[in-house]
Amino acid sequence: MAWKAWLYFGFTTVLVVILTGITVYYFRDKRKMTVEEPKYRMLDED
Repeated sequence: MAWKAWLYFGFTTVLVVILTGITVYYFRDKRKMTVEEPKYRMLDED
């Protein structure tokens, strides 16, 4: 039974690390400006 608990704990830890990595990657300043730029371009008057 103990190995199932460790497996569950390890899987949960891996998912948390992946989610944290995606969040850090997306919300970096350089990346955020790349993502937000098309929104501001759409709002500009031609």
